[in-house]
Amino acid sequence: MSLLEIRDLNVRYAIAGRVKAAVAGLANRYIDAVIDVSFEVAAGSTLAMVGESGSGKSTLARAIVGLTPFASGSIVFDGSNPFATGPHPSRAYHRDVAMMFQDPVSSLSPRRTVEALVGEPFVIHGLGNRNLGAEVRRLLALVGLPADFAGRYPHQLSGGQARRVGVARAIALNPKLIIADEPTAGLDVSVQGEILNLLARLQAELGLTYIVITHNLAVVRHASDRTAIMYMGRIVEAGPTAEIFAAALHPYTAALIAAQPNPDPAHRRSGPVLTGEVTSLRNRPRGCEFHPRCARAADDCRELVPAAIGRGPGHTVRCHHPLA
Repeated sequence: MSLLEIRDLNVRYAIAGRVKAAVAGLANRYIDAVIDVSFEVAAGSTLAMVGESGSGKSTLARAIVGLTPFASGSIVFDGSNPFATGPHPSRAYHRDVAMMFQDPVSSLSPRRTVEALVGEPFVIHGLGNRNLGAEVRRLLALVGLPADFAGRYPHQLSGGQARRVGVARAIALNPKLIIADEPTAGLDVSVQGEILNLLARLQAELGLTYIVITHNLAVVRHASDRTAIMYMGRIVEAGPTAEIFAAALHPYTAALIAAQPNPDPAHRRSGPVLTGEVTSLRNRPRGCEFHPRCARAADDCRELVPAAIGRGPGHTVRCHHPLA
């Protein structure tokens, strides 16, 4: 059963007002950050959103949460439309969907104790009449932190401890969906594993559903059931994680996988090589946006935007000339 259904979602930003655009001769005063994105997330599963910086992952996440308005498309959550009355979602939706932000330390107010930070969701949603001290201790125990951490400030926490506090905040109101933006960024490899294991345990115990925003393919392989690859605001490939790693269809996906570090000194890198930089969104290429970096690009790639085509159960790709 799908908990979240996204259909043809588009997010755009105005780069100039009407008058300034007219004076500057801008034909289009908008930047399209997310284009025609569609996917579903099954209850109790984990979807990984992967792509380089600027691919639209975080913008998409903020649109789903309701922090960034979307221009068109639809979001259905647990069978209903939380944006039915306007650009701001219902209060119930904010309780059911939580977000873990990328930087585990700077996302926490330095002037507040861990107890105040973890208890804040209860206050915001009018549940401050509870025994907040007991609630905070319960949540800290769930994420593997001692009760005496409640009196600490963010600067007294390590990166891994700060991330655990962020997880405690996210699960405070028993949400159904958590969107985790780079949950292991800036952490040592051993601590990354601890955080991923914590998220997996909480998913099993609490029935959580995750969307994990990351560029770390090791995280994707370890933690996700399905993977969606984004490039310049579009999902270019989506499918079961094991299938994508075994037989990627899009040249961009294959290049990302081939670029993964391998600790084996005898390993020799194979597969497409990712060259060049992501083109600026203000100068979006005609046709397939990836064609300036693609060794397989042909004339149709330079002229026509590829449609999403199915290549197996739940596996889609936007490419005129898929790899398999």
